[in-house]
Amino acid sequence: MTHWTEEMFVEHAEVFERTMQGRIEDTDEEVDQLLALLNEHGVTPETALDVACGIGRHTVEFGRRGLTVRGLDISPAYVESARERAADADVAEAVTVEIGDMRELDRVEGSYDLVTNMWTAFGYFDEATNEAVAQGFYERVAEDGALVMELSNKDYTLGNYRASHAGLDNGTLHVERNEYTPSTGRIETTLGLFEQDGDDYEYLGEVEWDLRLYAPAELRRLLERVGFSTVSLYGGLDGSPLTRESNRLVVVAQS
Repeated sequence: MTHWTEEMFVEHAEVFERTMQGRIEDTDEEVDQLLALLNEHGVTPETALDVACGIGRHTVEFGRRGLTVRGLDISPAYVESARERAADADVAEAVTVEIGDMRELDRVEGSYDLVTNMWTAFGYFDEATNEAVAQGFYERVAEDGALVMELSNKDYTLGNYRASHAGLDNGTLHVERNEYTPSTGRIETTLGLFEQDGDDYEYLGEVEWDLRLYAPAELRRLLERVGFSTVSLYGGLDGSPLTRESNRLVVVAQS
């Protein structure tokens, strides 16, 4: 049976890519904040591995900052978009983007000063597989390097839970439906996209995902189990304190 990640990111890649494109303007600031936060942890990376890099938002910005970067994503369409963005930014020599599955990080050679997993690109699989993915992160981080994860804060998501909502962003109407199962800690989401055309809306498509939400303490324990000795938690890439009202959860994990 096809996993939902293949349906969403491979078979219907063009639907969710619109959402990714809408985030590009935020990326420059996000990378500045990320690198400043790493500096506080004594990490000044020269190499980076961006796991589930999508269209290369962060991958390309790392290249602009002078890092040698390798991006991996399961989607051929996103990989092609990332390569085009790297070429347009004139960083193609520093940035390598290739098709790759986060469940197969043991096939990735070498270690990296920085391993990133951004925008809630974790929790896609069952418990054992998610932990194996985290183990792969650990094995790819250099001795004096760090893993940075940026994902939804479960405490905030459940505290502000909405079974459905809609919003208009740059002419695209997003209609989202959610179903959370407490016994598994998973949330199933259906996202429909519509493009505004005057007073009407054109249906663009629909994608679904099934995500394991990790509470901050759960994620810390998971990362410690796979080998990280220090796991710091923040409410954003700016290093803000993590609270129940933090929309995002940022992790800096070091060996």
